[in-house]
Amino acid sequence: MVGACFLWQYQKLGTSIDIQDYAYVFVFIIFFGVLQWLFQKNILARLVSTKLEPVTRKKPEKSADSAPKESEADRNKRKSHEKRLFVHLFSVLQREGRLMDFFQEDLSLYEDGQIGAAVRGIHENCRKTVERYLKPEPVMSQAEGETVEIDAGFDAHAIKLVGNVVGEPPFKGVLRHRGWQLRTFALPDLSEVENPNIIAPAEVEVQ
Repeated sequence: MVGACFLWQYQKLGTSIDIQDYAYVFVFIIFFGVLQWLFQKNILARLVSTKLEPVTRKKPEKSADSAPKESEADRNKRKSHEKRLFVHLFSVLQREGRLMDFFQEDLSLYEDGQIGAAVRGIHENCRKTVERYLKPEPVMSQAEGETVEIDAGFDAHAIKLVGNVVGEPPFKGVLRHRGWQLRTFALPDLSEVENPNIIAPAEVEVQ
């Protein structure tokens, strides 16, 4: 349209048009077309990005600060429960085998024979209690004193290497202790008491 108007004005004025005038018109049309293309490109790019933004936008990741913080009351309640779980096993051993009574007894007041007789009964009751609720079994089946070989990839929590530990496995050594692990775990239900410090309540016989 710009080129046609330019030529029409030239003809209206009666001026002859040479090749240089055509070149000017052609350059002007190319320059104007490039400007139009850039303008349309920017508009289309904005429209496309606006439409795709809800789809491609990633949800912001929750930071550690946005996690709900533990209140002081909840923290104290959790610590109290953990403490009760730890004390719970001693409570069971006290109830079944009087283990805490034995630990707190002053053995210097008794002869060795008397201590031996008392320990036998406490040992038997506590052993039965542990066997009933925990069912422990050795970590390693070999007898203590045997030479064993520890292969690569062993569980460092289950097998502790002592002595001259140099290099990489496999290791050879003497089994000094077979270790213990739980086969099952079935302690009695934890008593819902408020005081986590109670191992065993005092008993008072009312007359």
